[in-house]
Amino acid sequence: MTVTGFPLTVVGFPSETLSLVEEVVATGTLAVQTLHVLPKLPKAGALPVRDGVCIVAATPETEAEVLALPDTVGADGGPIPTLVLAAPVSQADFRLRALDCGYDDIVALPLDRAELIARLRSAGMLLAGRAEVREAQITADQRYALIALGANDGLWDWDLASGQVRYSPRLADMMGLPPNSQSCVIEDWLSCVLPEDRDWVDATLEEQVENPSRDFKIEYRVRDANGATRWVLCRGTALGGGENGRATRMAGSQSDITARKEAEEALRSSEERYALAIMAAKDGLWDWDVRTNSILFTPRWKEMIGCTPAEVGTDPDEWFSRVNPDDLIWLQAAVEAQIATEEEPFQIEYRIRHTDGSERWMLCHGLTIRDPLTARAVRIVGSQSDITERKQAEQQVLHDAFYDATTGLPNRALFLDRLAQTLRRSDGTIADCAVMVVEVNRFASLANSLTPTQADRLLREIGDRLGQTVVASDTLARLEGASFGFLLQGMTDNDTIGHRALAIHTALKPVIELPGAPAIYVTARIGAATPNGNQRAEELLRDASRALNRPGLDAEKGVALFSADGRDEEFDPLAMERDLRAAIEAGGQLQLHYQPIIDLQSGRLVGFESLMRWQHPGMGMVPPIRFIPLAEESKLIVPMGLFALEQACRQVNHWRRLLPDAGRLFINVNVSGVQMQEPDFVERVAEVLAREGTPADALKLEITESVVLDDVDKMLSILSRLKAMGLRLAIDDFGTGYSSLSYLHQFRFDAVKIDQSFVRAMRQRPENGLIIRMIAELGRGLGCEVIAEGVETANDVIRLAQLGCMYGQGYHFGRPRDADTIEKLLSPAREETEASI
Repeated sequence: MTVTGFPLTVVGFPSETLSLVEEVVATGTLAVQTLHVLPKLPKAGALPVRDGVCIVAATPETEAEVLALPDTVGADGGPIPTLVLAAPVSQADFRLRALDCGYDDIVALPLDRAELIARLRSAGMLLAGRAEVREAQITADQRYALIALGANDGLWDWDLASGQVRYSPRLADMMGLPPNSQSCVIEDWLSCVLPEDRDWVDATLEEQVENPSRDFKIEYRVRDANGATRWVLCRGTALGGGENGRATRMAGSQSDITARKEAEEALRSSEERYALAIMAAKDGLWDWDVRTNSILFTPRWKEMIGCTPAEVGTDPDEWFSRVNPDDLIWLQAAVEAQIATEEEPFQIEYRIRHTDGSERWMLCHGLTIRDPLTARAVRIVGSQSDITERKQAEQQVLHDAFYDATTGLPNRALFLDRLAQTLRRSDGTIADCAVMVVEVNRFASLANSLTPTQADRLLREIGDRLGQTVVASDTLARLEGASFGFLLQGMTDNDTIGHRALAIHTALKPVIELPGAPAIYVTARIGAATPNGNQRAEELLRDASRALNRPGLDAEKGVALFSADGRDEEFDPLAMERDLRAAIEAGGQLQLHYQPIIDLQSGRLVGFESLMRWQHPGMGMVPPIRFIPLAEESKLIVPMGLFALEQACRQVNHWRRLLPDAGRLFINVNVSGVQMQEPDFVERVAEVLAREGTPADALKLEITESVVLDDVDKMLSILSRLKAMGLRLAIDDFGTGYSSLSYLHQFRFDAVKIDQSFVRAMRQRPENGLIIRMIAELGRGLGCEVIAEGVETANDVIRLAQLGCMYGQGYHFGRPRDADTIEKLLSPAREETEASI
């Protein structure tokens, strides 16, 4: 500490003593600026001194006035002089009271030259310390030092001969001693020390008694008057002169350092928590000296970008040159704003290049430190956290929210968002676009015959093939299941939509080969809709989906277009389900129509296929393609199928009795996979046959190929039980998209129905008939009847008979008719039952 010059005031000194003071000041060994002499105390009882060092000499007559002087100093909040009492050593009590009253130091009378110089030098240092405290901005440690310096310490004086310890009221309060007696035996004093510290205190005092040559200082804990534990700092000096040089007297002061101890503990805990936090967070720290334009990076900061400590210098370009250019402009702007303005600490995310060539996402915090006088930025300090995993997770969540996990295509949410943007035109015109929905036929059944991995790969392959048909402005999305959506920009005319649909059918047509799975063929239905200016995105997508169920849709090359006049209750699936349920419960609306099955060689009628029809009271005749899928989805197909079985049994019984030569006539009844999933399906069939008295050979149950392949083991069990009842079984739509020939011999079907798509292909190219020949030969080899569907011309009859088909069914022989119409056409008056109906 630097001691600057100070004024010195002496009060009440006799002339012989004053001469020594003047002599010491004159030598210049002390930094005394001026010497001011007051022969006696002012009558007003207050010193005319506001700064410097003041030595006050006391006499027995002036003791009271001298003790009152400290209370008058600094009352106005101004500078406080350092007060030194000059009093004889013999006046010990008075000297102690003076220290308690506020005097900073005591010098003995008569004055000793060396002691006077030492006391004045100490007073000058105390004065300088007080000045620095007032004028400088101080740290927490300095504030603590100031508190300790200004504290009113307790004083003590231990007479070793008598064992009595005299103490000041402040020390009594600090130690929990009686405040009025001002003295006690040494044991009473030491009993206030906590037992854990007592050995240490006893040892220190004993050492001072034995070797009273040096001052001592010790910290320990005591119980105060309130029973609270307090930390104290005890300083003391032992006076020798006893036997064998032992101390006879010991005196000193005691400071309450509880606050300092608590602060030290809090600081230590804070530093530990800070260090642990830094280690746990694994953040990199940086410190930028704006004045020298250099940055210090911690080793962790350098490690985060794959560098060793030696590979990164202090130039700011070491940092900025590695930041992604798209992010650099924002980072530099944030730093410059911090330097130029007094903004809040900044926070910014950016990408930075790692030494392995990858980019890492970082979160950077920065805080500016400014010069307190000029407010200019002198330093910027901050941290850098690696948030790459968090950003990747955020990006993945965002991707998952708008993209399908299986195909990687946009999902329904993103598709609707893009469609909504397309429909949202500021000029009020109708958007120039079209929406197509592509539904893969019977995908659920196919997926059940594959492993989950194979089913996912099949979906991806379908998505890839559909993706080959889009242009840059289109959006292709997976809506749900095996349903895909197309948003076609700039496309509204039917011809263009039709051409795009044809391209989709063509893309799906080639065989799909999957590892570990047989060859797969897929077809799809396509519905399309164009905006009319009033729909929302969901409504337009709904219209395209509804168009899928329109009758007459060719699964191989067609597309159904939704028209405005179709947007009514007729196509409301919820209303249709409600009406269908009512039709089943009330009866009268559902009825069976029958299509003849003809022996292709003789032209003889051998049976019928029963087909469900619905005569709606408001919509008229509802096509099966409208309500059958809805019935399966809602499980209304279960009571509807039971009704069909009952009606078919009654009808075949009636015709066998009524018509001549009809003893072998049979009726085919279609059975849904939903029906076969019912646990009591076989029992219900048996009940109907028994109740109606229908011979088992009068019925054939038609089961589609996809149903058979859903659960091979379960279906084998059900079909075996049906066969045991004498029922005949036919597999419908054989060969359409599924490689099921290997299962045919397991089920032992009585009939195989060749799908009409093969007949249509044969009609277009004769060589396509080879597939029909192969199926017919296979069927005959397994003892099955082979029935060809879709017979529309006389040439079809001839060709199919040549290819080995036994029976035929199609519009060439007759459309499905109600029972009354069929019965009239089959009356005994007809001479040729083989004629067309």
